[in-house]
Amino acid sequence: MNKSKGYFYYLLWILGALVLVYYGNRFVGAMEQNPEKVLKISYGMLGNLLYGLVLGAYVSLLGGLPNRRKFQRPLFFFVFLPSLILMLYPVLNLYLNMPYYSLYKNIAAQEGHFFFTLLCGLSLMKSLFGSR
Repeated sequence: MNKSKGYFYYLLWILGALVLVYYGNRFVGAMEQNPEKVLKISYGMLGNLLYGLVLGAYVSLLGGLPNRRKFQRPLFFFVFLPSLILMLYPVLNLYLNMPYYSLYKNIAAQEGHFFFTLLCGLSLMKSLFGSR
């Protein structure tokens, strides 16, 4: 009986993932259509940041629903914080003229920036919460 509960959870998870990807892409598309900026940050970049964080947090639910447990320092400091810095690097470059920005653009050329935002959301959830 316990296995059927697991199957139902994964079925709900994949349905939720399909809905999230569909509406997330629509959200990002709508944000990219808007040419305005907020504090020098384009709406397209903001939409991609939010979408990646939410999708990363949702991927963390694949292991089960979160429950409160002990804070995992190594995951937080060695995965989350570097991915947060790499996620915010283009935004910081708008204000601070960051070093090695051309190297960052070469490394994160295709979908690297989205990967950093996804990793940031996933590692934040996993470092703060455990799974059932």
